[in-house]
Amino acid sequence: MVRVRVSVGTLAAAGLESIRLSAEPGLAYIMQYSDVGCLASCAFCPQARTSRSPKNLLSRVLWPEVTLTAEFLTALARRFSRACLQSVIKEGFIEELREIVRLVSGAGLKVSLSVTPLPRNLLKEFRNAGVDYLGVGLDAASEDVAKLVRKPYSWGRYWEFIRDGVSVFGRGHVIVHIIVGLGEAPEDLLNTITEARDAGADVSLFAFTPVRGTPLYGVRGPPNLRYYRFAQIAAHLIIDEGLNWRDFTVFRGRDPLIRRDYVDLNNVWRYVLVRGCPGCNRPFYTESPAGERMYNYPTPEFATAEAERIRVSVEQVLA
Repeated sequence: MVRVRVSVGTLAAAGLESIRLSAEPGLAYIMQYSDVGCLASCAFCPQARTSRSPKNLLSRVLWPEVTLTAEFLTALARRFSRACLQSVIKEGFIEELREIVRLVSGAGLKVSLSVTPLPRNLLKEFRNAGVDYLGVGLDAASEDVAKLVRKPYSWGRYWEFIRDGVSVFGRGHVIVHIIVGLGEAPEDLLNTITEARDAGADVSLFAFTPVRGTPLYGVRGPPNLRYYRFAQIAAHLIIDEGLNWRDFTVFRGRDPLIRRDYVDLNNVWRYVLVRGCPGCNRPFYTESPAGERMYNYPTPEFATAEAERIRVSVEQVLA
């Protein structure tokens, strides 16, 4: 039987854990299991082999170990229509991914696969096995930052993989993950979002979350909320509205701002929702439910209930 890790929110939503959820996950979040972690050395990741963090963590979320039994998969399929499968680099991980995709897809769940760069022929194989969305952990917003945080593949290889993914899965079916706050220049962030759009991909933004035991813990703090709001609005304007960032961005010193006439202050909630595959909402992946700093909102209802709080934070990035 295949062992995996499953986010505690997924287990609770499926009735397999007794914890109270402020917002339920829109997808079943599954991660490959490794008791020693991932063979990569990404400086921000608890799963990295260089991290001293517990291996049941990814960002600030707990991922208990689960066996993919028929009973478990049936419980997931009763609650969810899609699973997000996240890979871990380890010996034999591709063969294991094949088996997990077969089991999850066979249970009637659509599959989004977040995986390290693979050859194009393997992407076609996974597409034929039931995967219809591809997640790419680019993470860094520039080549210099990618080297600094020790991404396992070259900057060029990630972009080759993104383009291959679009050719196999189609425009809008590749989601490029970008962690905001790793030390990138705002211009690099804007150019990377634009490059993803031009390649036919979408982006999903994450706020950098320092996790105890990772090399970046105590070295870098989470991003300023004002900068993160700028990134969220910019992603919307670039990806969803097809704009050139130079048209809506102004700088006050090194602080980037959005020209006011590009922002709809009557519907600010739409800028702060999680971007990703259909149904992806990652509840409290990078923030505490009780925290004062909400980077990403998991549902429109959650966001509209805090519309005034969001509006105040958006106003701070307008010029």
